[in-house]
Amino acid sequence: MNYRVIRDCRISGVPARVGDIIFLDDKTANELMAIGRIVPDTGMSNNSDRQVKEVESRETNSATTAKNKPRTSRGRSKSSAGNSKASS
Repeated sequence: MNYRVIRDCRISGVPARVGDIIFLDDKTANELMAIGRIVPDTGMSNNSDRQVKEVESRETNSATTAKNKPRTSRGRSKSSAGNSKASS
């Protein structure tokens, strides 16, 4: 069966480069697929449709975006963390 090399390696002592299509016996192919060096060649071309498809996006109100929001002051909280007295 034909297989496509997906990582450079040596197969039976012969260098194999990425994208090469090679014919292998089942035992060797199973070993190389297990370690991620080859995949079965499906006969598809190397070119894939990488076209960007249009996707609907949500409209954001420019008045509510983070860069347009007014900054609020961060005053000290009114906790009694350091001012508590033990009650007796």
